[in-house]
Amino acid sequence: MSSQSTPLQTAGSGIPTRPAEHRQQVASPFLVSIGFLGIQFAWALQMGQMSPLLEKLGSEPWLTSLIWAAGPVTGILVQPIVGVLSDQHRSPLGRRRPFLLVGSILIAISLILMPNSQAIGEWFTSTVGLAVSFPMGLLVAALLLWVLDASINLTQGPYRALVPDVFNPERQTKAYSMMSLTIGLGSIAAFMIAFVIDGMHLLFYLGAVAILVAMGVTIFTTPEAPSTALQHEAHAANTHPKTAGLTGFFNHMWGGIHLSPNQWVLCLAHSGTWFGLMCLFIFFAVFVPKIAFGAVDPQSALYNDGVKWASLGFAVLNGVCFAFSPFIDGLCQRFGKKAVHTTTQLCMALAMMSLFIVRDPIMLLVCMGLIGMGWATTLSVPFAMLSNHIPKGKEGVLMGVFNIFIAAPGLLCSLAVGPIISQTGMHEGLAFLLGGGVILLSTLLLQRFNDDSELAHTTTLA
Repeated sequence: MSSQSTPLQTAGSGIPTRPAEHRQQVASPFLVSIGFLGIQFAWALQMGQMSPLLEKLGSEPWLTSLIWAAGPVTGILVQPIVGVLSDQHRSPLGRRRPFLLVGSILIAISLILMPNSQAIGEWFTSTVGLAVSFPMGLLVAALLLWVLDASINLTQGPYRALVPDVFNPERQTKAYSMMSLTIGLGSIAAFMIAFVIDGMHLLFYLGAVAILVAMGVTIFTTPEAPSTALQHEAHAANTHPKTAGLTGFFNHMWGGIHLSPNQWVLCLAHSGTWFGLMCLFIFFAVFVPKIAFGAVDPQSALYNDGVKWASLGFAVLNGVCFAFSPFIDGLCQRFGKKAVHTTTQLCMALAMMSLFIVRDPIMLLVCMGLIGMGWATTLSVPFAMLSNHIPKGKEGVLMGVFNIFIAAPGLLCSLAVGPIISQTGMHEGLAFLLGGGVILLSTLLLQRFNDDSELAHTTTLA
């Protein structure tokens, strides 16, 4: 079909843009998704290196857990607001890409400064002449973690909303699956590099380069249609006549938060999954050196060997994610999205609970591989399920709202699980037992979700 003969579509609510068919032909799922390789490189450094870095700077398990609250707090505060801003933003660069550009630059700066936290803290105290009774380097690292997480959240919401902007509904599952694949690739690269080389500074510097290069490819190759000043005025006058000013902004933001009972089921089930994943992300990198390897001193060579093995475990998790991701779309078409996601979530829950008793390094890798299957579908299938229920023009808002159901359980995990471990005197493996149990419950809840496409699929097979 000729693009010239197709009626104009709208991106947002009322601004003429390129026809959806034309956007689909021009946009490449791989090039749109490649920026997530850089984002995940940054996440991988956080997962594999942040908790050990905090312990080396003097943190305790309960404090490490609280510091990790940076991610969910910034996710709750930043993504819904950024989602609205990106829905309404108009510039020659497009709606979403300016946020990707600014966010990636801030991520790179945070990564460059992070391994220098101790030196920055010492320089600040000597320059100002402060006499402090707490590790200043630990405070600097905690603050940088907040900046890093806020920057990632500034980027991720508009990034995921870019998919329904440039792809038709039938292509969105493939695009999200491709994102899952590039996420796995970025993680594998980061964790394998962390496994084979020494030097935290080099790791974080490579992460800064990765985010700038990968996100730059997505930003400058994705065909977002630019808006003219006239189109912007028409949008403001006709589409949002009552949304001027601060009050209108928040009305528009919260006006997008009207979830049906069915959407609530999906969001709550996704929340349970992310509670369990946060338990893994916060504690696995210190569980392996302290419990599996038996290292007592965070400054010892044995502890560093354990951190490296934890990085290898995360590499296996993401390697399975990378290998499994290309099959997700086909499996979902054959068996249905809910069935596929249910199966992988059960594998993830059982494998995570097994970590409570596993000590053998090889068995740790096996468990992480099983978790990787659930990780792959968690990164793609729920978003594809949600995209079938997003009103046109509310993509950024709804993706931001969906992120609240990712961030809120992460906040609960950060505030509760570390103190529970400290108060009970148990080791960090308790976090995996709790997290796996919650994932199991969320998988049961997912069975109450009804998707029209799933129902149609079932009818066809019958």
